[in-house]
Amino acid sequence: MPKMEESVLLGILAAEKADALSADQAAKLTEDRERAMSYYNGDVSEDMPSQPDRSKAVSSDVADTVDGLMPSLMEIFCGGDEVVKFSPVGPEDEEAAQQETDYINHVMMQENDGFLVIYSFAKDALLSKNGIVKVHWEETEEEEENTFLGQTDDVYALLVSAPGVEITEHTERQEEDELGQPMTVHDVTIVTKEKCGRCRIDPVPPEEFGVSRGAKLGQPLDYSFHQVKRTEATLIGQGFDPEQIRNLPDAVLSGNEEDTTRDTVDESTTSGSTINKANRLITVVEHYAMLDYKGDGKARLYRVTTAGPDKGQVLRRAVEKEGADGEEERTVYEPDIVPVEFDPFAAMTPNIVTHRFFGKSIADLVVDIMRINTSLLRAMLDNVYLANNQRTEIAESHATKDTIDDLLNNRPGGIVRTKAPGGLNPIPNQNLGEFVFPALEYMDRKREWRSGVVRQGQGIDADALQNQSATAVSKVYSAAQAKMKLIARIMAETGFRQLFWKIHATVRKNETAARTKRLRNKWVTVDPREWRKRNDLTITVGLGSGGKSEQAVFWMNVLGIQKEAILMPGQTLVTPKNIYATLGKLMEAGGERSIEPYFTDPDTAPPSEPPPDPKMVEAQGKLKLKEAELQANQQGQQAKQQTDMAAMSAKLQMERERMIAEGQLKREQMVAEFQLKQAQMEAE
Repeated sequence: MPKMEESVLLGILAAEKADALSADQAAKLTEDRERAMSYYNGDVSEDMPSQPDRSKAVSSDVADTVDGLMPSLMEIFCGGDEVVKFSPVGPEDEEAAQQETDYINHVMMQENDGFLVIYSFAKDALLSKNGIVKVHWEETEEEEENTFLGQTDDVYALLVSAPGVEITEHTERQEEDELGQPMTVHDVTIVTKEKCGRCRIDPVPPEEFGVSRGAKLGQPLDYSFHQVKRTEATLIGQGFDPEQIRNLPDAVLSGNEEDTTRDTVDESTTSGSTINKANRLITVVEHYAMLDYKGDGKARLYRVTTAGPDKGQVLRRAVEKEGADGEEERTVYEPDIVPVEFDPFAAMTPNIVTHRFFGKSIADLVVDIMRINTSLLRAMLDNVYLANNQRTEIAESHATKDTIDDLLNNRPGGIVRTKAPGGLNPIPNQNLGEFVFPALEYMDRKREWRSGVVRQGQGIDADALQNQSATAVSKVYSAAQAKMKLIARIMAETGFRQLFWKIHATVRKNETAARTKRLRNKWVTVDPREWRKRNDLTITVGLGSGGKSEQAVFWMNVLGIQKEAILMPGQTLVTPKNIYATLGKLMEAGGERSIEPYFTDPDTAPPSEPPPDPKMVEAQGKLKLKEAELQANQQGQQAKQQTDMAAMSAKLQMERERMIAEGQLKREQMVAEFQLKQAQMEAE
């Protein structure tokens, strides 16, 4: 069977696009999304035009509710290392599944603007019913121009022989070397071209996306499209036929109502003409449709790229083919009609409408409350204005020709001229504050009940929780988060599951070489070509586990139990790997993305020394004991010798002193006897 003719194909795609739910074809969808964006920007002029000389105040319920949800949602989806986790298919697949999880999260958060993608994904869902993200593989050719002056023949040959090098300028000249000999040097300018491919993840504005009316959220789409405006230079850079692109008409510059509503500083206002033709805009549509394109009776999903007004024409993209008879590859342009395994779109909504693709946005739930609050607010402010500028009853018999002018000139301290006193009577003004404030409070509670965004969830209200116990405060905070957690769970199980599954499938299918990446502070080589096809994803967002402080307390308690258990003799409950995992959770609760700088994985730690032989330990103990006894004996003998020597020395000293004392006594006796005899002799 021949392939489908291009005219038939364009007719089918045009009919599918005209019947699809999109900004151009679904009036109610466009009206709801346009109103939500206008209310978010504080513009209610279409539904509630302000009256002359009356309050123009606008309540900001839509913006407060949406912006109140965003911090918690971003903390849930971007607060940890892993947004999703791929589950292994067997015991031997544990390590591979973990590596793929790390790599896909790396592709999302590092190789793409992951935070901004998730932010747009979530905010579009909260404001415009559904958030849309597109996953696709992008092939680019990077060029780098370098000029080298005065290069020798050897260096020149090395430069121009590198792969992907193209010489743009080359000049030879003669110079003398250091020895004065003539030599040839080269001045050369080269352009290095390198083809690169990567997985691109782009948020899609809701007004650029369309889907068949029978589509259901989370199910494969039979038809979807993405309509964008691209510059001529961008399309040529993407590999489309330059001649065909240059002949396409300019895009219609009048944007749809949704796109215009997003303007905050008149971004869409343009003259419609540009001197630089490379930047002129062209409308391009990517269709993803189930087609029997080959005519074999089997419908497959195809990507068809068209451009131009009405049905447009199928764009031709460059395809490299081998030349005849071994010649170099040549570039040919073929229609961009490519069979694909799945559509590239991931969609999610905060409030699911069962059996439908589009759900309800948070803005849909509070637009009526915003109108009521705006009416109440304006009435109260008008009442305040009237209280400051009361109406006055003027008796004509007391009025002069200047009385009216004096009253209209309402400056502080101004005078009013009358014919006689008592002719001016202020008309009493009813105070509405006592009625309006309870009504506003009631509407605020109603908004909180619908959306789940409450004051206690944004920060503890001192008045609302005054004189309450810690348990009561915790219960109020948990109840305030219940609906927000449900919204996050719905988003995780729909949009984020689809998104990461399609990232994995896109990388696995299109990657052509192994990559070396730094994952979890380690350089690892990842080869997506060896990956398995995975459909089993585990959403690991932090739902239902409390705040960071509660998580830290929980893991500290777990760590305490593990420390007690590991000290029990003969225990098998806790291993160093278990404690390492708990420490990782504790660091994550503290805001640290990696555990490696602080703790070492037991699996990668250097091996510890083997335990010594018990007999050797016993022998060493006995030897040390004998050495200690011998040393003690030696010390005892030394102490005894020192004591004996001290005693002997003391005895000798005492003997010496005794002998000296006895000698001294004998000398004194001899002297006394001599004196006595001398005295006797003198007496005789």
